Amino acid sequence: MKLATLLAATAAVTLATPAAAQMRALNDPVVAHPDPESLFTSDDPELHRNKQAALHIMRELLQCNQWDRAGEWLTDRYIQHNPMAASGLEGVIYYFTEVAKVERIDDCGELTSPIVDVVAEDDLVTVLIKREIPYGDDPEDTYTTTWFDTWRFVDGKADVHWDPATLPPAQTQSAPPQSAAPASPEQELADRAAIEELMWRYVRATDTLDADAYASVFTPDGSFNNVEGRDALRGMIASLEEGNAGRFARGEMPGAGMYHIMSNQRIEFVDADHARVHYYWQTLFGGGAGVEPAPRVAAVGRGVDDVVRVDGEWLIRSRNVVPTEG
Repeated sequence: MKLATLLAATAAVTLATPAAAQMRALNDPVVAHPDPESLFTSDDPELHRNKQAALHIMRELLQCNQWDRAGEWLTDRYIQHNPMAASGLEGVIYYFTEVAKVERIDDCGELTSPIVDVVAEDDLVTVLIKREIPYGDDPEDTYTTTWFDTWRFVDGKADVHWDPATLPPAQTQSAPPQSAAPASPEQELADRAAIEELMWRYVRATDTLDADAYASVFTPDGSFNNVEGRDALRGMIASLEEGNAGRFARGEMPGAGMYHIMSNQRIEFVDADHARVHYYWQTLFGGGAGVEPAPRVAAVGRGVDDVVRVDGEWLIRSRNVVPTEG
């Protein structure tokens, strides 16, 4: 009866609370272990090896971004069950290094993640991690909950991964005001065609690793996520070309092609000389039908680009392939 009364009272308070308010967490705070690396050990040799591999994934890969070493602790097929990530060693390396643009930390030091516990049994290792979440109605106030990562290991390498990640919620987008559109229907059609041509030039420059063509589709101060300015953008593509050349030479990407696909594109005019391009994107590697390796999706996501008219030409001012809203 006491539980039923409590639930009824909670429901009554919730119904009486304004829509803008948010309920507060009822749980005890999640507390991290003071010596997290001590949790990645075991008297059992097999469990110890798997726990140590999990420690390297948490420390060298996720904390210090040493993704050039990922093959030491992840299998080539590395099956993902996180809906935001594609399976495969090459795909996960590409996402962190080329999409998220994480910066490598050479001097890794000790594990700093707030680990709560590490559980190992058979070929599975689960790492429980403290998460601190801000309240939506007061970001200065937070509560704690628990994230987990679980890996299945094969010969000391992670072969399968699970976590509780979900896709971001769909967001309602209001239509742009009528005054935002170009001056006439004819001008709007011409601008839409020019913007579509711009995005095609961007994709082709990316897939062919043409650094000069890539930089030319941006404004002089244009940006791709945190890479800003034409010189930096040109250098980013040039470094990719050099890196891929080395991988081809080592036989890691035999006959592979790279294809960036933009789909479900919507062009929203902010004003006559500024538009916002919304789209989904995919990065694929591989050749055509019957050509090895078979085509494979390496990464997927959503993008929002700002394009502007400069001296009569549409150019990309900012390209954001990991937007948090919009």
